[in-house]
Amino acid sequence: ETVRTVSPQAIGPLESRFLQDSQRRIRRARRIRRALTAIAAAGVLAAVLLQVRAARQLTEATITQAETDQGRSSLIHDEPEAPLHLARAYQRGDRSPSTAFMLARALEPRLAERARLPSTAGRTWSAAFSPDGRQIVTTDDRAAQVWDAQTYRRRAVLFHGDTVYRALYSADGARIVTAGGDGTVKIWDAATGALVRELRGDGARLRYFAVALSPDGRLVAAIDDRGDATRVWDAATGAPLAEVRNDGQGFPALAFSADGRWLAATGGGDVRVLDARTWRLALTIDGPGVRGLAFDPTGARLVTGTTTGDAAIWEVPGGARVRHLRDAGEPVDAVAYSPDGQLVAAGSRDGAVQVWRAGSWTLESQLHARRGKILSVEFDRTSKLVLATGADGAVVAAEVGEGTPLAVLDGPQSVLVAHFDPEARRVVGASLDGTAWVWDATPLYRRWHSPPVAADCNLAPISASDGRFVAVGCQDHPTRVWDTARDQLLAELPAATAVPGDSPSAYPAVSGGGDRAAVARGSAVEVYELPSSRLVRTIAHGAPVGAVAFAPTGRDLVSGATNGSLLVMRDGGARLLLPAASGGVDAVSFLPDGRIVAADAQRRLRVFDPGGTVLADVELPCRVASLRVGGTRLVGVPFTYSATPAPLVDVEHYRVVAQLDERGGRLLAARWLADGQVLTTGTGGTAQLWDGDTGRLLQTYRGSARFLADAMLAPGGLVVGGGADGLLRFWDRDSGYLLWALPAHKSEIYGVHVEGGDVVTRGITGELVRWALPSPGQVIRTCEERERCAILLR
Repeated sequence: ETVRTVSPQAIGPLESRFLQDSQRRIRRARRIRRALTAIAAAGVLAAVLLQVRAARQLTEATITQAETDQGRSSLIHDEPEAPLHLARAYQRGDRSPSTAFMLARALEPRLAERARLPSTAGRTWSAAFSPDGRQIVTTDDRAAQVWDAQTYRRRAVLFHGDTVYRALYSADGARIVTAGGDGTVKIWDAATGALVRELRGDGARLRYFAVALSPDGRLVAAIDDRGDATRVWDAATGAPLAEVRNDGQGFPALAFSADGRWLAATGGGDVRVLDARTWRLALTIDGPGVRGLAFDPTGARLVTGTTTGDAAIWEVPGGARVRHLRDAGEPVDAVAYSPDGQLVAAGSRDGAVQVWRAGSWTLESQLHARRGKILSVEFDRTSKLVLATGADGAVVAAEVGEGTPLAVLDGPQSVLVAHFDPEARRVVGASLDGTAWVWDATPLYRRWHSPPVAADCNLAPISASDGRFVAVGCQDHPTRVWDTARDQLLAELPAATAVPGDSPSAYPAVSGGGDRAAVARGSAVEVYELPSSRLVRTIAHGAPVGAVAFAPTGRDLVSGATNGSLLVMRDGGARLLLPAASGGVDAVSFLPDGRIVAADAQRRLRVFDPGGTVLADVELPCRVASLRVGGTRLVGVPFTYSATPAPLVDVEHYRVVAQLDERGGRLLAARWLADGQVLTTGTGGTAQLWDGDTGRLLQTYRGSARFLADAMLAPGGLVVGGGADGLLRFWDRDSGYLLWALPAHKSEIYGVHVEGGDVVTRGITGELVRWALPSPGQVIRTCEERERCAILLR
């Protein structure tokens, strides 16, 4: 073995190279460690940033959702904050169809504004149209102003130099009378704005708050802002005629009777009625707390409202109380008679407006216009509409008969009073913010309605009408057939007759093309041509007819009777007698492929081929009143009044697939949707969405506390339904959230269907109403073009 040695001279260079290599390795290791440390730090930082970003996104999403939820709650409860919250949610990125729908409904009252008329100084106290609708007069803290009602340009300033609290036109529109805080009442030429006469009283200077003009224009009366004194002048000469002291409590009001014979005035306590011939006190109506008064335009009667919640009719001058409309409740601050004298309205501090029928004194309607105090009420010239001004700034126009709002006009919270124009197409309101607001008062959503027929038209299975042509049958009243696409009455036919006993009655049927109608009349079915109303065929049974149905297309008709007989009448006149049922026939229908189905009192569902051969006999879990067909499935709506599940039947394999349980009540109606799902409603007050194949419950929509009678899929993919309280409700289909409720009928809604993008509803009294809701995109785009509305979306 060879041993090699290193000389001492070579050791130095070797050590030097070793040291240099070691240092390089150390530096390289340090660089690697620094790089790894930097990478680790960057990873930690990135993770932190991701967490911060996720937390920020979560926070933003939470805030957005909170705005959406608050907006939805405010909209449902008719609160003024709804537009603000929903606009915030929309601007924060929630552009979902449901939020856009709610935002559109919240914004629409703001889009009714047509003009704002500014004051000359300070607050605006009153505003009114001239009798011909061509002018508007407003009053403020310094003067009255006359405006052109078409261009909204100012035509004249009627100067007082102090607050002008009220202005009114004479009956012929030729004169304007103003009441001022400067101690004067002035008469002006309405056409030129020239001062005609200045009226002053003897004695102390009064701040005149309210003014009244006799119907013939000969007398002017004014009361001061405390209600301490009423003064009367001759309008032609300006001569003072009378002064009467009142128990001033800061709530002055006065009015002349329709014949000018009587003048009633109050300072907020008692009412004093003067004889305008002698100016002697004719009657005192004790208070306390009278806040409103109005004369009957057809006779010597006076209505009063008080802080104790009392509303009463008084005979003048006898003083007898003709009627106590109400004697307790929230204070009544506003009362009015209709121009025809047939109606009396009272507005109270809980936001309710009640309307009574004069003579019978029955409650005609009750409108919960707002949630706050009602400041003023009036009727339009036709006595068909009532206008209510709320302390929350909203002005509501409603139809008297239905008691449902036609237009909700959104203003500032300081609107004091509002008035219709002569045609009730516009409304002007005075606001303490220094403006008079002019709104479009045409119905916002209602496009058409038919008159009521009878008190109760619920004769047959609910929601019997699915499409364009609707038959309205009320016992002992003609059957009316409507074309809802044209809002046209096609025909009036004889009334259907009810089936005695425990069998359902046949509701009138209309062919899909709208050219035939079938009406069950005793033991026969009468078929009429539409729109001529010509009787074209009579189909005789040996017993009362309880079920009638047309084929989905064409004029084929099937009918069944309480003796079990089943008849098919073909379009060409051929008559097919089907094997009789063992019990009375409760429901019949056609399947899309031409097969016929019939359910009887023995709970048997039989399926026939087009030739009449029995294909299947299926036992049902209950009797059914109607059959709702969807492709190869059908739902039997239970006939019994107990909470019985509805059978879902496979008519391809002839078996009951499932039972649809209306939880908490009885199923009333079923609708098949285009995607094969089923929408049901019932006495539990809910609508429910089911899988049409399996019967699995997919979603529940909470609604009326009593019942929901019908529901359908509305434009935009929303679920719409109506029921016991007359509200038309809209839900988000996927989440089940209630989005909005529209007061639609005075009483129960018993039918809902969609026609051409609009919603058509049927009330229990037989009236039909068409509702058109502008698309959310259209409403939002319009809002962005109008300053007061657009500010919410910025």
